[in-house]
Amino acid sequence: MPDNDSDESLNIRASVLQASVFNFDDNGQDDITSFKSANDLMQFKNGEEATLKRILDEIDKIALKRTSEGLNDRNFSIGVLNCFFIVYMFGAHPEHLWLIYVVQGMYMIPKRLLIACNARPLNQALYYLDFCWMMNFAGSFLILLLVIVGLLGLGGSGALSDVAREACFNALLGVSTGPLMGANIVLPFVACLFHDVSTMTGLFIHIMPPMVMYTFMWKGDLIKEAWPDVFHLSYLDHVHYFPNDGVHHVTLLVYIVSIYSYAATNKYPKGLDSVAGNSVALYLLWWVPYVCFMLLFGIELPRNYHLDGTPANPKYDTVFHSTMRGGTCVAIGKAFRGRSKKDSLKQCEDNCFDLVDFFIYMAFHLIAALSAIFIIGYPCFISENFHFGMICVVAMLAVSRGSKRYSYYTTKMYSRQIRKSFAIEEAKQNSFTIFRSTDESGSTSLPLCTSCCKISRALGRSSGLGFTINLAKTASSVSFVHSSGRFSVRILLNTLTRSIPVVKLLNSSIKTTPKLKISALQ
Repeated sequence: MPDNDSDESLNIRASVLQASVFNFDDNGQDDITSFKSANDLMQFKNGEEATLKRILDEIDKIALKRTSEGLNDRNFSIGVLNCFFIVYMFGAHPEHLWLIYVVQGMYMIPKRLLIACNARPLNQALYYLDFCWMMNFAGSFLILLLVIVGLLGLGGSGALSDVAREACFNALLGVSTGPLMGANIVLPFVACLFHDVSTMTGLFIHIMPPMVMYTFMWKGDLIKEAWPDVFHLSYLDHVHYFPNDGVHHVTLLVYIVSIYSYAATNKYPKGLDSVAGNSVALYLLWWVPYVCFMLLFGIELPRNYHLDGTPANPKYDTVFHSTMRGGTCVAIGKAFRGRSKKDSLKQCEDNCFDLVDFFIYMAFHLIAALSAIFIIGYPCFISENFHFGMICVVAMLAVSRGSKRYSYYTTKMYSRQIRKSFAIEEAKQNSFTIFRSTDESGSTSLPLCTSCCKISRALGRSSGLGFTINLAKTASSVSFVHSSGRFSVRILLNTLTRSIPVVKLLNSSIKTTPKLKISALQ
């Protein structure tokens, strides 16, 4: 039965339409405007108004969602002006760009964390454990430490030795011009959306470190002149990208101790006298603890079900799970696991990924990051033009992605919602519902898998034939009733047709409308 008058009006209209389609009109007329009474005409008009009102309500919900995300004239203006400001400072006053990075980061990163903590259905605070976030934390902390040491006049007291400064500089240089620069290219969510703090923060942590390191590498004289007590940069003239003694195995313990061992040995540990050596060690300093955290806690956190099959109550998401849901799980399953797409999508739905998937993911993360240090970082180190050109390329990519998003907002988003709303209404009104199945003795039993399954005709295109109903073994027939209540279809079952998809059963049973194609409403 209809839930309200509007649903009744829509069903009356659907009844007239379906009566025309299935040739059930008593007078044989095909004109859907041939109503039996003025009351029917009024109900038809009311149904049209109710449908339009529902669609407008859906559009208002979308507008409210975008507004809550910050899509307003004030945020948009601030975002545009801030981008102009950063570009101006990068070109006219590069010696102060590091200060803009620290100050704006102190606002944007906590703001993004607050949004992540309030994210639904899963809290996204653990995203901050990802490599790109942790490297920004490390860089900001180091700059603040240098500022404190410089302002307190502790620079000449040995509070932070030149070897420690150089080791940290080398590590952050390789990471910024390598993995972070490469992430701007491969990550589709790194986009320039002026109004959205979350998206702009994602762009900020990926593009600002390469820009800041550009000023240190190629405008170092200006920085030393403007901030002599904060940045010494006396080591810039003899910094080299690859180890003098060749490539050596770098351990975490050696990397941690190396900053303090110079005072005693007066020389670098092997492999850590270069940009590549320090940046690789810094990456491993993140990679190993992150893998341990995921193995001990993280991989279980977003799962919808425990290993014993009982429902879980997930609260936290991780970057690994988010990336896997974005299509990586399907790609890994197809390329390495021999897993069907259906099984991969089921894993994504349940947030249930095994250790093999995780280690494949982390192996590719390691290979991509270390490759970027050598493939992108080294050319940036030896060529100012290449470094500047890469910044321009990633900036254009971010603007291009942002422009596509804004184009979608203004041209396609609302039209798609309108089509979706119309499709939902049509699916509701042009559907068959299983209301009973009868066994050989004449008693009624419900299907084992579902007691209410809707089958709708394709909305402009076929939606597949993958819906099969499993009935009780003794069931001899199943009946479908149209939502309008004007007619029903009864299908006799036997051992051959019992496992045939419902779509085929309906198509074979409805002989009066050979042109009507029935498909499963997924």
